[in-house]
Amino acid sequence: MKITLSKHLLHLLFFCLIALVGVSTTSCNSKKKLAEKQAAEARAAKISQAKADLQALLANTNKSPEELERDLARIKAMNLNDPEVNALIKQVEEKIGQKKAEAAKIAEEKRKAEEAARLKAEEEARQKPAKLTLDDYFARIISAPSAAEANNYINDALKLFSSPETPVLISLGVFGGEKDYDKPTTISKYLNYLKDQKRNINTIDNIVRDASGKIKELELMRKK
Repeated sequence: MKITLSKHLLHLLFFCLIALVGVSTTSCNSKKKLAEKQAAEARAAKISQAKADLQALLANTNKSPEELERDLARIKAMNLNDPEVNALIKQVEEKIGQKKAEAAKIAEEKRKAEEAARLKAEEEARQKPAKLTLDDYFARIISAPSAAEANNYINDALKLFSSPETPVLISLGVFGGEKDYDKPTTISKYLNYLKDQKRNINTIDNIVRDASGKIKELELMRKK
């Protein structure tokens, strides 16, 4: 009787163990399926978000190529390996290439325009006559081959003065510690004197200018 009871107990324990193993296996399978489902859902969510982000990059017209590259790198780092995502990535890469080409073209056109402007300015500077000093005008008036050309230099020289009637003082020298002056004249008369005499016996001793920079008084000194 004891032996029979022991066998029954053994059978009972055996069936309980099988039941527990079955329950455990079922539970593990359920957890695995749940984990796989959650992983699949997470991947699907990432793919969906990546598609939306890539489409937004394609639609965006304000971002620079560098900004697009930065955002694209973040999406590519997810390694989703989805056909639709890969196709959109390729489109964004093509857009970046186009924007870089356009930026390079604009930069080259700007460089060419700046270079053309620089060359033009240099050419204009070469063609523009040098700014003459008062001494230069004196010399050119004296050496002018014709009265008409001398008059042109006189008219240009007068632009340096506040008025054609600007006084010109001519110092004959220093006597007894004081300057002795010739009869005062005006700049207009003095320039015409140079035209007629074809020589200049005076040098510039002092120039007084007004607030605008024009000469309002000229003092000459007789050459020794």
